[in-house]
Amino acid sequence: MARKGKRILPQATGAGLARGAVLGGVFRPLIRHYAHPEVIGLENLAGQRPPLILAANHSSHMDTPLILNSLPKELRRKTVVAAASDYFFSSRWRGFFVSVALGAVPMDRQATSKQTMDVVGQLLADEWCLILYPEGSRTLDGRLYRGKTGIARLALSAGAPIVPVGVTGTYQSMPAGRAWPVPGHAQVRFGKPLRFDRYRLGVADQLVLRAITDQVMYEIMMLSGQVYIDEYVTRAKVRQSRAEADSEADADTEADAEPGGEAGPALPGGTDEAPGAMSGQDTS
Repeated sequence: MARKGKRILPQATGAGLARGAVLGGVFRPLIRHYAHPEVIGLENLAGQRPPLILAANHSSHMDTPLILNSLPKELRRKTVVAAASDYFFSSRWRGFFVSVALGAVPMDRQATSKQTMDVVGQLLADEWCLILYPEGSRTLDGRLYRGKTGIARLALSAGAPIVPVGVTGTYQSMPAGRAWPVPGHAQVRFGKPLRFDRYRLGVADQLVLRAITDQVMYEIMMLSGQVYIDEYVTRAKVRQSRAEADSEADADTEADAEPGGEAGPALPGGTDEAPGAMSGQDTS
């Protein structure tokens, strides 16, 4: 559990300098070369101070360095990123790299734990900005999927405004499954900060959390121009995996069928079993 005064790696002495060097010396030239980025809406960040929650759609591993490099310097140096603990922190060295290079902090996207909420909540209390992807995973097909309500709980607990962010172009350049980007044009749009102080006086039940989250997702949709799908992207990926498994099973069954006879034996286990955990590339 995070305790007041206890610093995590992205807050450590020298981490900011290392992050600035990696972002400016490595990611920025790559982004300029492959994404030719355009930043819109910086006026909505004028005069804003941490803590802020930057809520963006998620299409690509390019999104995080692109958003960080689009922020004004005074906000960028005080910004950390919520990263999937099951992928980016699955090994000590990978976790160390993303923590230092991007200011990443681990977040369990399957079930937000009290420890995770405590750590992130303390960062906001310490006046840091947080980049968070409410969908919890990269888009399956370029559309915007349903947001998870953890962002609303954080905003109410910390009293932090949520800045909606729409990112376009990164899905075309480097979608999930592509190891290296292709040249394209990316755009980052910062919306007006959303404040939810009116909800802090009551009980933050699930209806309130869902209403806040849906408002945030609507603003992201307007900024990104994406089609909205009222389904969690993780569920859509499981459904697609099952469909692909069914298709492969049908193809194998047809291949095993004897000419003029009945189909061969079904595959062991059939196709009703849920697929195993998806790879980091499919779920990050």
